[in-house]
Amino acid sequence: MNFSQKLGLFILIVISVAYVYFSFFNKDFEMPQFNWQKENPIIDKQDDEFNALTNQTPEETETVTQKEKSPVTVKIFICDKSGNLRSVNRTCDPNTEKSCFSYAIKELIKAPTSWEKSKGFTSEIPQGTKILSIRESANSIMIDLSSNFETGGGAESTYMRVKQVIKTANSNTSTPVYLYLNGKQANVIGGEGIMLKQPLNERSLDE
Repeated sequence: MNFSQKLGLFILIVISVAYVYFSFFNKDFEMPQFNWQKENPIIDKQDDEFNALTNQTPEETETVTQKEKSPVTVKIFICDKSGNLRSVNRTCDPNTEKSCFSYAIKELIKAPTSWEKSKGFTSEIPQGTKILSIRESANSIMIDLSSNFETGGGAESTYMRVKQVIKTANSNTSTPVYLYLNGKQANVIGGEGIMLKQPLNERSLDE
């Protein structure tokens, strides 16, 4: 056996002895291990919360149920058997009516009911009067009636029908109300030329 062979055999014996020693006698020795998993629980938690928010479905969100609005009592003014103005009530359903003020004016134009007629109530607003429009804003309300409103009945009847509109309007809103006839502001009404100061209030018919 030459020198090279002896050297190779010696190295092989050293490696074998070292392997046996570390494998069977040195139990505290561990080969290093690498953990490739994510080790940042804070970031994981944030990602989960973000995904939970962005992946919400309508079924997972809280449904807000809109509550129904309670009925509103409105007042309209018609004439009793003595010819004096009297208020009668109507019930407005805000869930079906866009505006309870508009509802009150519509009821005024239709009044009286059959029961009210049987009790002697009447209205000076002429039959055939139509509501052309009712426009409501935060600062004013415009009631536009057809020209039938100022026809027939004489000065006293015209005066009373305007009073019906004024008192009905003022009882159902604090917003300034203006009366129009056929699209024009009604500053003079009827053939008798009754002067009307606007917006409508208790002094609108004062001379």
